[in-house]
Amino acid sequence: MRNDQGNLNRRRFLGGFAFASGAIATGAGSWVLRPEWANAAEGPIKVGIATDLTGPIGYAGNADANVAKMVIKELNDAGGLLGRPLELFIEDTASNESVAVGNVRKLIQRDKVDMVLGGITSSMRNAIKDPIVARGKTLYIYPQLYEGKECTPYLFCTGPTPAQQCDEFIPWLIKNGGRSSRCRAPIMSGRTRSTSTPAR
Repeated sequence: MRNDQGNLNRRRFLGGFAFASGAIATGAGSWVLRPEWANAAEGPIKVGIATDLTGPIGYAGNADANVAKMVIKELNDAGGLLGRPLELFIEDTASNESVAVGNVRKLIQRDKVDMVLGGITSSMRNAIKDPIVARGKTLYIYPQLYEGKECTPYLFCTGPTPAQQCDEFIPWLIKNGGRSSRCRAPIMSGRTRSTSTPAR
């Protein structure tokens, strides 16, 4: 029994060492989180996350990466997806489209992920969709709100469009605000006027 525990500790040590070596070899912007039970017959489902870990909107990208880690862990703890574990690959898009394209290519060509989630801005989505869907023929899910009218094969935009937001908001605003709410009009000649009272 004690020998089994020693092997388990050695196995965990070697697994941690391999993870650290892989992180150093692939760079600071690349992370691979392997499930502990990756013994499924068909192998793990590889999920790639392309998000801004650094750069001006890194605060949002780090939140995305942390949520992805949490969800993948919960799914794996519950038995995986379709009886297969999920393996998470995270690449930094660095709030820079040219850096993002190179890092997304790593997900497609080197890591051979089954799907990619990510891109925070529409400009990032447009930059990285070509290596993912046109060349890589890989499923791409863009979960952010966006401008609409995206009809690219293999690309699924799951965020709301402005029309979807306004369809609910404008009727609510009219019903609950109506003409009785006081909104300030722009400053004209040093005076402001309210929309609820007629101008004089």
